[in-house]
Amino acid sequence: MRAAAAVALGATALLPAVGTVAGAAALTPDQGSVTHRTSAAVGDDHASHSHGHGQFRGLSAARAATAQFHGVGTAEAAGYSRLPAPAPLHECIDADVDLDDQDDKPAMGIHWVNGALLDGTVDVSKPEVLVYEPKRNGQLELVALEYVVFEADWGAHGTRPAPQLFGQTFMYVAAPNRYDLPAFYALHAWVWKNNPDGVLAAMNPWATCRYAAKVG
Repeated sequence: MRAAAAVALGATALLPAVGTVAGAAALTPDQGSVTHRTSAAVGDDHASHSHGHGQFRGLSAARAATAQFHGVGTAEAAGYSRLPAPAPLHECIDADVDLDDQDDKPAMGIHWVNGALLDGTVDVSKPEVLVYEPKRNGQLELVALEYVVFEADWGAHGTRPAPQLFGQTFMYVAAPNRYDLPAFYALHAWVWKNNPDGVLAAMNPWATCRYAAKVG
């Protein structure tokens, strides 16, 4: 399934670097310490407090491991690539909703995928996907990480709950889906751009695909 997943994502295609980015927004302590009480009972303040500190450490580790990838060229040298058109994930991904101004839709961004990491495991320091936001000047800004596990790979280890990271259960995306991918689990971590919906939310209302055409 690992090989099939990599083919499905087109992750072996390396594209030329499309630009670099300047500084990224810092993760605030409040954002990094968001507590999703998946392992501690509501009302258990001590467990919740410990969980929050653990999540902050995990997010800090993720930032440290990916600080080198602000430049797309560096990411591509490490095995990440943008999927070729016409794959749906070649495009800048935003919320599947209808608004009066479509440019105001919450967004994820453009995905750079590392097929070698689609191995059915989860590692804080090795996100399967780097997410970049297209900017007005045509450059790309690293804004988020995405951890991805295909359902078939996860199930190959036996029946078990959905994967978790930073104390948060991964979102399950069934097939068929808008990405034309097999069923998978995913979790975003907005460690390079503040997200008012939460550091682990899928979409970010402060991110936009408005300038995607400038990237190509």
